Amino acid sequence: MKGRKQVNIRRNLYKLLFTVMCLMTALTAVCAAAPRTVLILPLQQGFTLTDYEDDQDAEDIIKMMTSRINIEFKGDGTYTVMEPVTYEDKLMAMDAKKITADVQSAAQAGRELGARFVVCGKINEVNTNRKGGTSMVDRILSGFEPPYKSKMVVELQFINCQKEIAILSKTYTAVRGGKNAPEAFKNACNFVAEKFVEDLTNPVDTTKKVGVGRITSVKGEILTVDQGSAAKFFVGESLAVIRKEKEIGRVEVLEIGKEETICRITESKEKIQKGDMLSRD
Repeated sequence: MKGRKQVNIRRNLYKLLFTVMCLMTALTAVCAAAPRTVLILPLQQGFTLTDYEDDQDAEDIIKMMTSRINIEFKGDGTYTVMEPVTYEDKLMAMDAKKITADVQSAAQAGRELGARFVVCGKINEVNTNRKGGTSMVDRILSGFEPPYKSKMVVELQFINCQKEIAILSKTYTAVRGGKNAPEAFKNACNFVAEKFVEDLTNPVDTTKKVGVGRITSVKGEILTVDQGSAAKFFVGESLAVIRKEKEIGRVEVLEIGKEETICRITESKEKIQKGDMLSRD
């Protein structure tokens, strides 16, 4: 009788251990399969528009930039983007400015809305200008530059809601052209969204200066670089001049050709010369 009880006890213990192991395996599988959900909050307005009629245009600009970030994340496939229908009602009841006031507030809002990560930020500048006429003569005189140029300055953060830290916090400046104002603005939005997701999914070692072009000639303050449109420079971009991994000056991009780029020296700690490299920060 005593031996039978001991056998039953052993069986019950084995069953209990087996059940615990099954539960732990299932829990591990669920945690491993949990989607990397990201919530993209509407960007805040930090700009003014003097050449637009009403605030609706500013709202459209914010919606377009927010939408482009959403699309870029979906296209990358690294994260699962939350659809607005799953959170927009709750979001409307929240104070948008308070959410983006600091990392902790944004992280708390993300947790309440069911996200593991949050994207938030502010558009600090929007400026679209016409660069002259659109006739063939005008285009020839302007070096076939697009008739419209749009400049955007966007501050973006990618926040881990559980740890309440900003994994990436960066300000992007984009200057892009187009045949009309909407196209120029759309191109600027695309650039910012692409760079943000690229920086997030393909982080680089910021302790090292990575060369993006070599100086082929220097004449006074003007220099030529051996990289053109393929390097994805933009007019007005500030680049570091490096020699033996040491920054010795800075230049501003003036003109971008197919195979070379023209820059102007804006700062020099040492004499900048042929063979020096350019680097993005």
